[in-house]
Amino acid sequence: MGEDPPGRFVEIYEHAYRPVLAYALRRCQDPDDAADVVAETFMTAWRRIEEVPEGDAARLWLFGSHTGAVPVADGGTASATGRGQRV
Repeated sequence: MGEDPPGRFVEIYEHAYRPVLAYALRRCQDPDDAADVVAETFMTAWRRIEEVPEGDAARLWLFGSHTGAVPVADGGTASATGRGQRV
């Protein structure tokens, strides 16, 4: 990909933060859970920055990367309960 991973991450974050947060807020009952999902999503993007596609596909990748991190109605996370929600 690029030679400037920090710069690329900032670009992705600035482009996708609001849509990812809006999605998490719709899926989580607690805003604090939504904030955790967003943080985990972008932490994953940072760790795997070379795998994040270019352009608008990056936002779709982010939505897919946090599948399983969205809390389910009974209090656990989808990854902890084995009931992930597909994006």
